[in-house]
Amino acid sequence: MAPRPPQNDDQQEAAFTRKMVLGILGTLESKGLLSQAEVDSIIRAAKQASSPAPAARRSGPALPGTRWADADGQPVGMDRSTPIAIPDVKRRSDAPAAEDAEKPPVIDLKME
Repeated sequence: MAPRPPQNDDQQEAAFTRKMVLGILGTLESKGLLSQAEVDSIIRAAKQASSPAPAARRSGPALPGTRWADADGQPVGMDRSTPIAIPDVKRRSDAPAAEDAEKPPVIDLKME
């Protein structure tokens, strides 16, 4: 039987790749081909690209007629678990509306 090559797990492979890239960046920096700021920006961009993107947050309130959809494009249904109280806003019969509509608003100012 032929000897089989050793199997590396993902963490060993990631550690090797990280050390190799840092060594290459350090060598390029020491030879003057990259500045410290450029090395830092490359490392920062690599960290940002390797981390998963955060889930999109819904911002509200939305305009009337807005249709919400999830990432797959499927419409998101309304949450009807919370009861909605509709206020009773009937006009009282003791205050006639015709009198209020005829009086203009009055602004009282003292000018000196």
